[in-house]
Amino acid sequence: MSSDIHPVRNLNTHPGKWSVRRVTRLGFLAAMGTALFVLESLIPLPLPFMKVGLANISTLLALIISGPADALLVVFLRVLVGSLVTGSFFSPAFILAMSAGLVSAAAMGVLRITTGRSFGPVGISLAGSTAHVATQIAIVGLVYVRNTAVIHLLPLLLVTALAGGLIVGIVTARLLPALGASGAFPPDRVARLSGRWTPWDVAATFVLCVCIAASFIALPSVEGTAVLVEVAGTTVEKLDIHENRDFTIPGVKGNMLLEVRDGRVRVRESDCPNRICVRTGWRSREGEVIVCVPNRTVIRILGKENNEVGGITG
Repeated sequence: MSSDIHPVRNLNTHPGKWSVRRVTRLGFLAAMGTALFVLESLIPLPLPFMKVGLANISTLLALIISGPADALLVVFLRVLVGSLVTGSFFSPAFILAMSAGLVSAAAMGVLRITTGRSFGPVGISLAGSTAHVATQIAIVGLVYVRNTAVIHLLPLLLVTALAGGLIVGIVTARLLPALGASGAFPPDRVARLSGRWTPWDVAATFVLCVCIAASFIALPSVEGTAVLVEVAGTTVEKLDIHENRDFTIPGVKGNMLLEVRDGRVRVRESDCPNRICVRTGWRSREGEVIVCVPNRTVIRILGKENNEVGGITG
């Protein structure tokens, strides 16, 4: 009898095709990622940018259980649906989340393919979180604010990558045995990675810690002398940091009220949606920046030697 008479059976015997089990698995992981994305968006952040990225648990599970293609699909679906739920569709936050999420999933997929099972969930997760923050910095600097000064956010974002990568990797490793035992996921694919750290995971954690320490050491530690305000890559104002005054910045999406007091600077008020620039707080040291992506604004503190305007100009 021709095999075409049993199309469902044939699809289920080829995991690369759209079997019922694969579609169900993708739906479950995408829904899980969307729920975690929305949940985390409702949790107040202790500091700007300090998001763990719990939704990446679904991406890592998809990668380990089904492969890189399904991991990319889970990222696309969860970011798309999550942005519709939170009302951020096609906003800068959506574009950053989608692009950084896809690059992160691709980086984890490449690592998984090229190294086999040398890395466990923790090492793979750290690679993904690092790729995620690097992509965000690149897009913010080159596309939105058009200023390379955003590289000064790298130390803080690397700390986020370390914390988020460890949490996502450890939680994923703990979930794998339960998912394998449920029968809904292939137990042979999850058992070998369940809850274990490999030497490569330890090495990846150590290397990232060294990079974080080096990035903090490399930053200047002297007090600033001036405040440079740039919108869309164009300088709009340069202020003496020791002259107490307020300045209204005409951003792309709305106004921002800049406050300079006693050698420090902060954004006191802003019309942007998430107000990350406001929650960044006071800054005073050379090289420190306050970034508002929706308004495409960078507020940079200069030192005595910074007489020229750096960065990408419009």
